[in-house]
Amino acid sequence: MASSASAAKAQQLNAKIENEAKVVLDGVEKHWLRKIAKCSYQCVVTCFDKAGTTGPSDVLDQCSHNCQAKYRNANAIVQNETEQFQNRLNRAMMDCQDEARDLIKPGMENDPRQLTTVENHVLKCMSKTVDNHVKLLRPMKDRIVGQLKELIK
Repeated sequence: MASSASAAKAQQLNAKIENEAKVVLDGVEKHWLRKIAKCSYQCVVTCFDKAGTTGPSDVLDQCSHNCQAKYRNANAIVQNETEQFQNRLNRAMMDCQDEARDLIKPGMENDPRQLTTVENHVLKCMSKTVDNHVKLLRPMKDRIVGQLKELIK
């Protein structure tokens, strides 16, 4: 059973990675996705202007659908990179848990000092993992931006 101090530290680590990722993804959304969305919506408005009140609905629907393709693709790029990042982080955290399991020996559950040692080891591993993954956010952003630049050419 994790101590309340260990649980608090784990929550701090979780908040750290979430906040850092939010800053990166908010920047991508504000500087790239909004521009792509705006172009997409302007294109849709043009479809409606061309169709007027007499144009066929299926042509209007197809035009609108085509206009939104880049925005859908842009969101897919961000989602894919984010999922890959999250999967890597989860695997690294699982490695920390596995290391802790390997440290636990029979009878340790009744020795608070030894359990604290295991908890400290896990927290150190998790802290290192979070720090390493924070450093990976910038390359992830660069990959996303590179792909978005290619998309809007």
